[in-house]
Amino acid sequence: MSGWSALGQAVDESLSPVPSGSFSSLPSGWTQAGSVQMSPYQTDVKTKSGSGIIVGKPGAPVTLLSNAKDVRLVLDVMLSPGADGVLMLGNTGIRVADSWAKPGVNGNTFGAVMGTPVDLPAQNACEAPGIWQRLEVTLQSGKPGSAVLDKVTLNGILLHENVVVSGAQGASAGTVTLNVTSGTVAVRPVGYQLISDRKVAKLSNVRYKLYEAKTETKSMSELANLKLVKEDTVSTVTYEVSYGQPRWHGIVFTGNLEVEKAGVYTLALQNGGYAGLEIDGKEIVPNTYLDLGRMNTGKVNLSAGKHAFTLFFGRSWPRPGLGMFIAASDTKFQPLHTRASLPEPDPVGTIAVLAKDKPQLVRSFVQMAGEKGKRTHCLSVGTPSGLNYTIDLSKDALLQVWRGKFADVTEMWYERGEPQLLFPMGVTVPVTGQSSLAVLTSAQQAWPDSLPEKEFDYKGWKLDADGNPTTEYAFFGGKVADAIRPDADGKGLVRTLTLSGVSQPVYCRMAAAASVEEVSKGLYRIGDSQYYVRLDAKAKPVIRSSGGKQELLLPVSGKDGSASVSYSIVW
Repeated sequence: MSGWSALGQAVDESLSPVPSGSFSSLPSGWTQAGSVQMSPYQTDVKTKSGSGIIVGKPGAPVTLLSNAKDVRLVLDVMLSPGADGVLMLGNTGIRVADSWAKPGVNGNTFGAVMGTPVDLPAQNACEAPGIWQRLEVTLQSGKPGSAVLDKVTLNGILLHENVVVSGAQGASAGTVTLNVTSGTVAVRPVGYQLISDRKVAKLSNVRYKLYEAKTETKSMSELANLKLVKEDTVSTVTYEVSYGQPRWHGIVFTGNLEVEKAGVYTLALQNGGYAGLEIDGKEIVPNTYLDLGRMNTGKVNLSAGKHAFTLFFGRSWPRPGLGMFIAASDTKFQPLHTRASLPEPDPVGTIAVLAKDKPQLVRSFVQMAGEKGKRTHCLSVGTPSGLNYTIDLSKDALLQVWRGKFADVTEMWYERGEPQLLFPMGVTVPVTGQSSLAVLTSAQQAWPDSLPEKEFDYKGWKLDADGNPTTEYAFFGGKVADAIRPDADGKGLVRTLTLSGVSQPVYCRMAAAASVEEVSKGLYRIGDSQYYVRLDAKAKPVIRSSGGKQELLLPVSGKDGSASVSYSIVW
């Protein structure tokens, strides 16, 4: 069955494509398109012919799915300025509206669940018009009793969880439609998952071996040097086999994983300590240290029948426990362990830093997606406007920006705080992650991975009257000052880089992504409509291809080695 593609976004293998035949005959107000372009500042909508996207204006609602009572639906949505609509699941409506940069939440905020009373979203997670926004909804309405919105997320932010709704059942149950009431809404269906409660797998011929250790056991290879103190058969995986045994130990479970149907399965482990899983001799869930409450997953394509498994557990310092789960493409995770094997984690409240009245500055480590190592010299800044950012001080590299609450520092300040990681609490957009300034002999020279240590050095920061930092660096015999401030209307961050005493030709790289496209004079769309860069319409930036990406560069020049460049990041 042919379907819609996600066009540049990661696709969960458990999702099925929304049938393209559903849109072969669209209702009034709806058209198909191969691409669409909108702007935060103009109501004009530009489309190119093709398929993969449906674009709607006020008219009749479009049906996205039928016979989907227990369903997980994932959509990419793009809004024009002031657009408004409702995603209907049966008779339950979820507001799809342009609430970009509006303070607080109300019934008109993107993600509000319509009803009496309205269920308001946890926060306003709406991004700028013209940006693809990922909406995910999980609904259970196929069983007698009240229907439940299991989860609603927007741009990775949890808006609702376990909301009982009254309108999802009845004659229209299972039908998902979208109705546009003002402006333009574009939809890029990513996929859906019909959820069943069928049992997908069981364990058989399970055996275990328990080894005594003198300290924590970090990997299965260490067991060869440890004393075997106990082995036996069990009906399924359970950490209870360790009860009454030495405190420090390692355990290996072996047996068969039996699946009823061929397909792609997701295996998951929850553990307090170290744990890893192999299926048919191949590592599926990598051996990883976790605290209780965390989950480590891996996917595997299995034929119907029996598959040998090996599960390692190593006792470490946290509260111990072990859980093994499996999910098929049409199910939620199902446990393959005893209930007592995985205790409930100790409740830990979020330790948050909020920027209510003045900017807040936090030094920390930051883990960027796709990078193996942590960034260790980071400064994160939260502002009362809700526009926040992280900069890598070792490179003068802007790493990420986000809108909303400032920072979750639980992993920094709770107990030992070993990871020392800071997490944004709002809608986050990763930026380039490399130095923003470099000396290039020409606009064709490749952008350097890093700057020479002898030519670049972090010197500290100064605070302005409002408490905003300006970071300072030694740069090729001169100086650079980097000031990042919220703009006047609270819709973006303005970055100003000021050079003094630098005689070489300097360029500023404002963006690097799979694509860079000029939307209007001075406004550039970055990547798959992920964010915008805005600069003076009189500026003359260069869009170039380099290293498999497109880059937005601007030469920085001035008299006596003094110059400045300013641009905004809008999302």
